[in-house]
Amino acid sequence: MEWIFILVPIVGMLVAIVAILAEHREKMAMIERGLNPKDLKPPPSPQDLLKGGLVLAGMGAGFLLTQLVGRVTPWLLLPAFLFVGIGGGLVASFFLTRSMS
Repeated sequence: MEWIFILVPIVGMLVAIVAILAEHREKMAMIERGLNPKDLKPPPSPQDLLKGGLVLAGMGAGFLLTQLVGRVTPWLLLPAFLFVGIGGGLVASFFLTRSMS
């Protein structure tokens, strides 16, 4: 059963490589047709920052609540604080970009 710890990262890396190659081929096909790939992709909106930040902060809060209520494992605190910190940063950047414009 220990082989699964080796197989999962290898499969994950292969999927990532295939996704990167597919995106590259798509961009090259657009360039061959005379299109600019940057023109077709709209810039992210500030609401995307808020949505992502709230989702990540909620996931982190869920991990923290699970740790506090269930006493599962102390290793659960690391992703909890990471998600809460990153989510809080994205929410803060939403409010900063909104106040600048």
